This record gives sequence, structure tokens and C-alpha cells, in this order.
Amino acid sequence: MSIEGLGALGEIVGALAVLASLVYLAKQIKHSSEVAKVTSYHEGIAQIVQAGLDSDFTRLINKTSRGEDMSEEESLRGGALASAFIFGHEILFHLYKKGQVDEALWDNIITNNLQWFGNDMIRPVLEARAGKLTKELRAYIKEVDGNATIRSHSSLLATD
Repeated sequence: MSIEGLGALGEIVGALAVLASLVYLAKQIKHSSEVAKVTSYHEGIAQIVQAGLDSDFTRLINKTSRGEDMSEEESLRGGALASAFIFGHEILFHLYKKGQVDEALWDNIITNNLQWFGNDMIRPVLEARAGKLTKELRAYIKEVDGNATIRSHSSLLATD
């Protein structure tokens, strides 16, 4: 084989190596994208669960449901917990809108948490939050709830 033949063979091998590298990189990017989706999903679920499992969450929800006054510290704590709860739903809603959360799973999450959005501790925080995603989530919740306003489900709440 001549030098020119070896050069042509080298170019073909080089082109194949570049092609193999591109295929490998495409697979890595796809995998990274899938990992990012799962991470975002877990972050949303963690926000919801973390707020819901906090002992102050239940205590303050019940306090507002009974119409009891809260101290300034309790109001701030309740607002922070409500924000975390809402933020988790915003993350999942964003992923749902992008087709990255299964519709049946999203329906289950929102249906089972709908009662909390009507609570007097969470509803005002949700209504006061700004941003396009929050506005869309509020509209979605209202549509699912079937009312022009988010109704209170205080009868479904546990009491102390």
C-alpha cells in the first residue's frame, strides 16, 4: 500500500473515531438530561414532603383553620412552610407542562394536595406569590377545583 493509500485509510479511521465520539457525547448529554429531570422531580417532591412533615406545618394549619391568632414568629414560619409547599408544586407543575412528569402522577399529586391549597395558611401565600409559573399553577388549581376561587377544605383537616 502506498503512502497515499495509508493517508486515505488514516482519514477514514479518523472520521469514524470522530463519529463514534459524537455518538458517545450525544448519549451522555441525553443521560445528563434524564438525570436532571429526575433530580428536579425529587427536589419538588422533597419540598412538598419536607413542609408537610414539619410539625409546625400541621400545628399552624390547624391553628389557622380554627381562626386562632398567630404570633409574628408563627406567621413567618407558616409563610415559609407554605412557600416551600407551593414551591415543590411549582417545580412539579413546570416539569408536568414540559411533559416530564406523567399525567397520571401529576393528577394524583394535585388531587391529593388540593385540600391544602384552600387552607387559610397556604391560600394567601399562593395568591400573593408573583411570577408566570405561579399564576399558571393558581389557574390550574382553580380549574381542577372547579371554582372561581380556591375553596377551603378545613373540614378535611385533623384537629389537635
